[in-house]
Amino acid sequence: MKIGIFGGTFNPPHVSHLNIVRQALNQLSLDKMIVVPCGIPPHKPCEVDGRTRLTLTQLAFDGLAEVSDYELNKAGKSYTVETLRYFKDLYPNSELYLIIGGDSLVNFGKWYRPKEIATLATLVVADRKRKTSIRTVNRIERDFGAKVVRLELKPTAVNSTEIRLRYQFGMDNTDVVPQSVNQYILQRGLYGEHREIAKLRSYLKSERFSHTFYVVKRGLELAADGEKDKVFTACLLHDCAKYISPADYAKYGFVQPHDMPDSVVHSFLGREVAKQDFGVTDGEILDAITYHTTGRPNMSRLEKIVYVADKTEDSRSYPLAHLKKGSLDDMFIACLKEAYEVCLERHCDSVCPLSEQTIDYYCNAEESIKYSGSDTIQMEKDMTKTTTNETVKSICELLAAKQATDIKIVEIAGLSNIADYFVICSGRSMPQVKAIFDHLEEQMEKSGKLALRKEGHTEGRWIAVDYGDVIVHIFHKDTREIYALDTLWNNGSNVTDYNVD
Repeated sequence: MKIGIFGGTFNPPHVSHLNIVRQALNQLSLDKMIVVPCGIPPHKPCEVDGRTRLTLTQLAFDGLAEVSDYELNKAGKSYTVETLRYFKDLYPNSELYLIIGGDSLVNFGKWYRPKEIATLATLVVADRKRKTSIRTVNRIERDFGAKVVRLELKPTAVNSTEIRLRYQFGMDNTDVVPQSVNQYILQRGLYGEHREIAKLRSYLKSERFSHTFYVVKRGLELAADGEKDKVFTACLLHDCAKYISPADYAKYGFVQPHDMPDSVVHSFLGREVAKQDFGVTDGEILDAITYHTTGRPNMSRLEKIVYVADKTEDSRSYPLAHLKKGSLDDMFIACLKEAYEVCLERHCDSVCPLSEQTIDYYCNAEESIKYSGSDTIQMEKDMTKTTTNETVKSICELLAAKQATDIKIVEIAGLSNIADYFVICSGRSMPQVKAIFDHLEEQMEKSGKLALRKEGHTEGRWIAVDYGDVIVHIFHKDTREIYALDTLWNNGSNVTDYNVD
């Protein structure tokens, strides 16, 4: 007998979980699928009690799979190897197939007894946001003697964390949660709307309220478990003063300084609105609200989280991949630099003095670290420069092969830490932009170079493809004129035209 084992918190179960189970049953010709809500997961907390999650899971998989309460009934933490032993004893002549996410496969070596898991079950990878690389699969098979099978699934960004947040924001989830599950959640007020969220809705326009949702979501992604409460509140209220009329400033005891641009007033006013209207007294939260637009020297971790969350939330219209790389400090510096550069480009006569102090403070600090031991760093740069230049040349040739126009190479090493080069080109139409991207991705993969991230490929007005030291921007010709990336640094003095031979 072939049995699939699919575990998780299911907090709550959603349509992606159902799609995974259906595809596993069909693709692997399974005789039985057992869904196992976990008891106390060793790697993450769970707000809803186990029995409630069991009920939600039973509602979701009714008629599709068997739901087991094994892990909920056992004492202590839930380890996958123990669950597999249990089902192997229960079905001694069976073949077990353990269904896991691609992110779990990447971290498989950190699991408890991974080699034993590999002997008990075939690993079945269900990719979520992005496709698991063949290198990861090969590594797991080699290091742990595992057999790995991929489910033929289209990656999806649906996840339980965002769904819970949507319920808290009073947003509709009928397109991502089974009807029976959604009804149960609403009837019992699970993941209920926060009082502050209901109040905030009246302070913001609908598009700004939506932005706030995504800032909270991004902030929680950046936060450690012990930080989430403060991050939630600071991100939630970061724009609470966005639409306060100047006529009402006096009500909050706020006077706009003469050198404070209108674009940052809401941050500083927000401190007073959060205190008076929302009852916030925590100084760290108030500081994070105050400096989320300008930054300031020597920012706290909470301040950096809110700053980065605001700049990198998913609904932003500009490419985000280069701003989401590395540690929180790496992302903060990248966001700070890009925000300052854009501010100079658009508002050169009205940059907030505090923004200038912040960029000076962090750039100077970064440069002193970057160039301590500069001889070693220069040697490393010399060793990689040739490889990077070859990559740039190859990319330009691939773009030219699909009739991309106005191909430019922008050297930003030393000017920004997001990459060493931008390669920028244009397409005459959105179908051509997509065709250029498809050709680039296919040929780069064949040469062993996989994109770290890619964004905008579904729409085709601005596609950004991140290859580490080189980021490729493929624009629709009209969109390119608006953003003018060619001249963002040094007024274009660092730009080279690529001429097709």
